[in-house]
Amino acid sequence: MEKSEEKQKPVTQTWTQIYAALGVGFVYIIIGLPLWWKTTEVYRVSLPYSDIEDLYQAKSKSTVLRYRGLISSKGNNLTELVYCTQIKRTYIKQIDIDIEDLYQAKLKYTVDLEIINFDVQITDVDLTSLSGLLTSHLASKESDIYSKYRVNVRQCTKDEQVHEKLELPGFDEKLHLEDEKQNRYEIYLLPKKLTKPYIGTHHALYLSTKGRELSSVSDDIVRLVKEHFVRESVLTKTFQATKGQNQATKGQKINQQPDKESMRAVKSNDEYDITFSLVNPQPDILDVQWDIEYGVSYLDPLILKIEQYAKLNIKSQVMYYTGLLRRPKSDEKKGEFYYDMDDLPHTINPLEVKLGSHASNNPTLNFLTYVPSRNQHPLYICQKKGVKVESNSFLSPRWGGIFIYNVPSPGANDTLPVPVSLDMKSVMEVFITQLKLLLNIQSVSADTVDIADPQNKIISEWELDNWLRYRCIENLGTSASTLKSLAQLLGKIRNMVIQDHIGKLVEEAVSAIKASHNYLAQGKLDKAFLKSKQAFKTSETAFFDPSLLELLYFPEDQKFAIYIPLFLPISLPVIASLYKAFKWIKNQKAKVKQE
Repeated sequence: MEKSEEKQKPVTQTWTQIYAALGVGFVYIIIGLPLWWKTTEVYRVSLPYSDIEDLYQAKSKSTVLRYRGLISSKGNNLTELVYCTQIKRTYIKQIDIDIEDLYQAKLKYTVDLEIINFDVQITDVDLTSLSGLLTSHLASKESDIYSKYRVNVRQCTKDEQVHEKLELPGFDEKLHLEDEKQNRYEIYLLPKKLTKPYIGTHHALYLSTKGRELSSVSDDIVRLVKEHFVRESVLTKTFQATKGQNQATKGQKINQQPDKESMRAVKSNDEYDITFSLVNPQPDILDVQWDIEYGVSYLDPLILKIEQYAKLNIKSQVMYYTGLLRRPKSDEKKGEFYYDMDDLPHTINPLEVKLGSHASNNPTLNFLTYVPSRNQHPLYICQKKGVKVESNSFLSPRWGGIFIYNVPSPGANDTLPVPVSLDMKSVMEVFITQLKLLLNIQSVSADTVDIADPQNKIISEWELDNWLRYRCIENLGTSASTLKSLAQLLGKIRNMVIQDHIGKLVEEAVSAIKASHNYLAQGKLDKAFLKSKQAFKTSETAFFDPSLLELLYFPEDQKFAIYIPLFLPISLPVIASLYKAFKWIKNQKAKVKQE
């Protein structure tokens, strides 16, 4: 019955149904699906992936460093409260770029040494031999980070020889009256007897050649250059530390752990917030006064020296009726109180809660002057075996330091509160030493060399160069690692939106890294550091952009779970109608041929 009725249908009605099915299929497949695909397409700006890869695969250009000498500041002995938190960072598995190439990159820095001879017994031939000894002994094998030394030797001039009879500090001053160029250092060979090599306050190192063979002089120069001038081990560890987390992902062991100096110092930043706090637990007994404005003036030379590289924001406060909640130990024989090494970690947390919050993204360094209460006076910090710390202070890595200032205890007949004024010079001497350690502005102390104290200068020229070099390498390594992680993240999540400002930040970071490499090759540490700082800032801004948060995006399997219930009920009838339509048209054509 149904077949007979179907045969009786007009052909025109059947064609109308066929055209309707084809029209629906055309709109659905030809117009609807492409339109849906285009409107749901994720906008991804083009990023310089090849340039990012080149930053790892290509060898870094040589860093030109011109040396003349080394100087250091002799600070107070400090007891360091060494605790650090190892920051773990999860790196996403690389998809498009072979991560092995990341660790084949090599960083080379070139050191220029100029040897100036004042000893008349050393001839030009001897200087040539000395140059050959230094070149061979300073040569190092090519590795992840390695040095190349270029040695120049010459006899002293008449103008330089005039001041030879002066004492070394005065001699050093006379030789460096003119403005000194960055990254240019000289090593002076003197015929007079010196108990130790002397490293001046400018850019000069002084060695005695009296009664010594050239091989011995060469050994001293090699040792001092590697340990003090270049600090090769620190630079190597810093360079490896920026990649250590990634090495672990490939099952490789890190050859060297980060050095103590880098673990103690705060990370590189544009600005640092510094807070000086006076803690007076008993203001009703002691009226403690401190001239903090005068004390901060001791920092002016340091602020002026690094103002184009980093800004120090200084604040101060006075805290009353609070103290170190940790009860100190008592020495009844001496009538003293003391904290040992195990007590120090427990003294910071109670105070830190009361220091106040800082609405800032900058690293914060806290320096506290604590005046002990009358029932805990005098209070000292003791090392092992009961040895007192000379400065009576301790330093906490990446946090700050605490200085315990003992003032005379009020007498029985004194009117309370007793006014007390703090000696700001002794206070700032401790805090300046701690601040230099926390900023990683420091030298390597040794018993085999005399290092001049910059005194009121706080920081010497060589220390500034050393700091810039260290921070530059740290910034470049961190920036390249950050860009690599960003590329891996974007490669993993294909539907993640990459906006125009992200692409611009990445391009700026890549450009800044390349520019920093070029400036390092030219020996311009200041410009190299500024470019490396720009690269670090832009790469971090791009990586932590809120639009790149992985949790904002659905995984691919969840997207299928959302779209299949929508498209499947629509697709089945459309596909079935198209199938029947094409089948009917095929049958109609077959009938026409038979007729």
